[in-house]
Amino acid sequence: MRIGVIDIGTNSCRLLILDYNNSKFKVLKQGLIITRLGEGVDSTGRLKETAMNRVEKALENYAVELENYGVKKTKIVGTSALRDVSNASILLDGVYRKTGLRIEIISGEEEAVYNLQGAMLDLVDDNFILIDIGGGSTEFIWQDSDSIIYKSLNIGSVRMTERHLKDTSQPISDNELLAIEQDVSKTIIEKLNIKENSLQAVGLGGTITTLAAVNQRLLDYDPDKIHNYRLTYEEIGDIKQELADKTLQQRKLVPGLQPGRADVIIAGTVILQVIMKELSLDEVIVSEHDILYGLAKEIIKAVD
Repeated sequence: MRIGVIDIGTNSCRLLILDYNNSKFKVLKQGLIITRLGEGVDSTGRLKETAMNRVEKALENYAVELENYGVKKTKIVGTSALRDVSNASILLDGVYRKTGLRIEIISGEEEAVYNLQGAMLDLVDDNFILIDIGGGSTEFIWQDSDSIIYKSLNIGSVRMTERHLKDTSQPISDNELLAIEQDVSKTIIEKLNIKENSLQAVGLGGTITTLAAVNQRLLDYDPDKIHNYRLTYEEIGDIKQELADKTLQQRKLVPGLQPGRADVIIAGTVILQVIMKELSLDEVIVSEHDILYGLAKEIIKAVD
């Protein structure tokens, strides 16, 4: 069975096309387009027309890929940026009119559930916490006794960048970094109640996979080198400082860093560093099996 799934995030639109046979996935096509749908959402609560146009264009491209690969089953979801705005229907109607694709806006908890379903392809025990840093929000999933706990907090790389960084074209000051740290720390302390302090952290999403690529200085993104890569707290701090000391144009030249993420990656790095500090995490294991794989598993479950 050929499956196509799309995740419309605050910062990017991602595509995954798979073959599913004999209980195994085979990746046929992966795509990522930086669309910055969440531009200005934190302050206005509305999608910009230019941002919607970028997403529509990306999904028109993806619709062609789905047709070329003969995909029969699809699932397309929108996350934080679409949850937070009052005019999401304009984008949903426009995309359907131009491509025939239907977008489902999912809650933060649903997003976390799909991430868990994807990550469960690798999880070997219950002593875990999943961390997915997106553009608008960060999702946390962990087990407490016999229950799985899901939390979605409004701390994302785009949101924190727009809120605290005045000019991302220039090096970032210590005061700006501190402002992000304090904001994220306050949110975690107030809203994230994790009793267990010996959890194995598994990191999902573009911020964390990008940091793994940067730490390895990958000239070309290689999922096999990203998946199960371990990032330490010290390495994340070193990357943060290295990137903060550079101008935007200099950051765009850093191996492993997609130019389209160069303005928001510092905020994302600070978010991860603060999370690890507050939860006493020494390292995070990076996973490629995120919400896209969870969406694929949902399609299979519905068909079966």
